Amino acid sequence: MFKPDNFALHDFQSKLGYFFRDGGLLNTALCHASYAYENGLPHNNERLEFLGDAVLGLITAHALYETYPDADEGELSSLRVKFVSAEALSRWADKMELCRVLLKGKSLKGNTKSSIFADGVEAVIGAVYLDGGLEAASIVVRRYLFDAEAAVEKAADSKTTLQILVQAGKKTLPRYETVSMTGPSHAPCFKVRVHLDGRFWEGEGASRKGAEIDAAARALSDLRSAQ
Repeated sequence: MFKPDNFALHDFQSKLGYFFRDGGLLNTALCHASYAYENGLPHNNERLEFLGDAVLGLITAHALYETYPDADEGELSSLRVKFVSAEALSRWADKMELCRVLLKGKSLKGNTKSSIFADGVEAVIGAVYLDGGLEAASIVVRRYLFDAEAAVEKAADSKTTLQILVQAGKKTLPRYETVSMTGPSHAPCFKVRVHLDGRFWEGEGASRKGAEIDAAARALSDLRSAQ
């Protein structure tokens, strides 16, 4: 029977945010091809990796579509590449402590190549999908996809940052309302209000987007000070 010790598996599933009903699926997801070959096992995690890649792509596309309502196709595609790159997935693997449970052959002992662990993450996602369905896989992916610290580093402005932080907390997305537009047409001043969880903040700017960014910055300042 190939599997890590039970304590390590329990701890891994706790960090993953999902406990498997079918332990065999998890065992297979954690079995690298090198380990299967050296131990004469009939299965490895490559098929689950293939499935997980597709599941990850769908969930990520859906999450980004919701989180960035003003982004066009090119912007969404660029974001998806960043969020599910091998580098990003290797960071997920670190947070999951995948290195403690991924079974590798002796030929790979000491090999910390990020692609091995990125592929392992995809295999685990594929296993979660088979074990618990798309909703379970979505919960796992979103838990790591919108990690607040990593996501904020990628934020282009306060509006984007606020959207990511709210999405990470599984809250309703901010709603922006244009309160007024004053001044001459060549130098307008917009006032915008951002609504979030029954509260609102106002911002001003020379454009509607600028006012939205200002309002989001005020909201972020309050939310962070309350943490």
